Amino acid sequence: MPVDNDLKEAVLKHADIVEVIKSFIPVTKKGKNYFAVCPFHDDTNPSLSISPEKQIFRCFVCGASGTAISFVMKYKGLQYFDALKLVAEISGFDDPRLHSQVTKVIKKDEVAEPMLKCLKDLTLYYQYALSTDEGKEGLDYFISRNLDDKLRDKFLLGYAYKDGKATCEYLQKKGHSIKTIEDIGIGKMSNGTITDKNAGRAIFPICNANGDVVGYSARRIGNGSEAKYVNSPETYLFHKSKILYNYHNAKDKARNKKHIYVLEGFMDVFALEKVGIDNCVALMGTALTNDHIQMLRSLNCEIRMCLDGDLPGQSAMMEACKLFSKAGMSCRIVYNNNSSKDPDEILNTEGKDALISYLNNLQTYPEFALNYYQNSNPLNTTEQKKALVSEFVPILLSLNSQLELGTYLRKLSKITGYDVESIREVLKKVKTKKTDVTKAIASFHPERKVLAKLALAEREMLFQMLNNKSAVNFYESKLGGFYDEIYRNIANYIVEYTKAHENIDIPAIINDIEGSDLDNRDELINELTSLLYERRSHPGCDDNLLSDLYDSINKEKERIFENDILEQSLQGKSELEKARLIKEFNDRKFKNK
Repeated sequence: MPVDNDLKEAVLKHADIVEVIKSFIPVTKKGKNYFAVCPFHDDTNPSLSISPEKQIFRCFVCGASGTAISFVMKYKGLQYFDALKLVAEISGFDDPRLHSQVTKVIKKDEVAEPMLKCLKDLTLYYQYALSTDEGKEGLDYFISRNLDDKLRDKFLLGYAYKDGKATCEYLQKKGHSIKTIEDIGIGKMSNGTITDKNAGRAIFPICNANGDVVGYSARRIGNGSEAKYVNSPETYLFHKSKILYNYHNAKDKARNKKHIYVLEGFMDVFALEKVGIDNCVALMGTALTNDHIQMLRSLNCEIRMCLDGDLPGQSAMMEACKLFSKAGMSCRIVYNNNSSKDPDEILNTEGKDALISYLNNLQTYPEFALNYYQNSNPLNTTEQKKALVSEFVPILLSLNSQLELGTYLRKLSKITGYDVESIREVLKKVKTKKTDVTKAIASFHPERKVLAKLALAEREMLFQMLNNKSAVNFYESKLGGFYDEIYRNIANYIVEYTKAHENIDIPAIINDIEGSDLDNRDELINELTSLLYERRSHPGCDDNLLSDLYDSINKEKERIFENDILEQSLQGKSELEKARLIKEFNDRKFKNK
């Protein structure tokens, strides 16, 4: 049946080709147009150009081109009218004519058809069982979970009779072969008799994207030694990696509302359904797969992750976020504030408003990642903090907004203690020089910069002490010691000399050092003379200069002690020097409590 030209025009006029193509593959804006890796040939560089102005696409390599409808036809392998309907669906456009034409079925799936019929009959049988005397056991279970008639009907919930043999006999009487009963994953052969694996359990049917039942999750009722859940095995129809629970109900709602919640299990889906949120799906305990990504991408909406609050759940969300980010999809995370409660528990213990408030408390992926890495990884050493920076580099590189980048650089800087410019330098190496993150982090030594700044400030103070007695008095009364061992030893000689003499005599101080029994006396003299030779002139020493130097020295010391650069600076030090530095570190910690 031909399609009305004005219907074609109406769909294309309403559709945005960028949004349609973006629901299937990642796209990137460059100038006025968008580009993508072409899915129609073995493309390695983005060679597919999309023009929002002209509403067309073209691949400069393989020549694939056309409108939004053309793209969907080619990408999904659909006939024209099916592609037209899908473009309309993605674009939120509806017209009675889209429902008046019936698409011609080219070929039936001869393997799937008998299995789907068997599953449909079995699901109705399970549903009917709830209304029987034996089925009351299953009905009471659902009622105890606050699953009412309306919800039970929508999700096709049921009960499997304890007589599993009778269930299979019923299916055979309906014309289904033993092979089909086995193929759908519920048949179990024992002594030549086939019985239902789900016998005596509450039944949660699992549907594919079209709403056809393809498998079950069967829950034990009451206590017992057997497994709490018995799930359908992998079959011709049922592949857990390609199933999102409730996707068939949620897909249109998600497109209209522009977001979808991704939850842990079907009980969480039911909880959201009870408070009026019907744009949600569940992973049912599996990790997010590329097939799940494609299913969610086709909805062209924001993903809102809401998995369990325990470490495995948070880790699963972190991995999912990485996949969404890599795929160029928008994702936010429901912030659980370190709570282990799932949506079903929140609804039952705190009520509807609490659950809705919880679901609307959203974090961006970078915000979640910062909290995740902070909570799941100790940050007690420099190496642990470097590891955090390493994990966070890909997230920072994925940000398009410079304002956003600046915000998260500052947050990461606050957590690790590394200055923003040092972290930015790592990003620059990875982005512009195509350096591997591991290599960039290996050469990442922000602690050296801190130590260098401190050494510069202490060196300037030491120079002032060699030339101004007021600087010596200031050092003794305010600072009490340098961080650098060499500078501190020289300063001690200067202080001792000025206690007995009115004026500073540098040769006399050098002479005192030469006459000492210090192992490093040559190093002290070399440093002292080097300082004098490199500074032939010196500005007048006043309170402002000394105060500035004091502030600089203390600021850098705080950064060392607060951010575990101490660990790096202890390397190569004598045991006595290590003890002194650790004592100063502990004194400062005690002082700041």
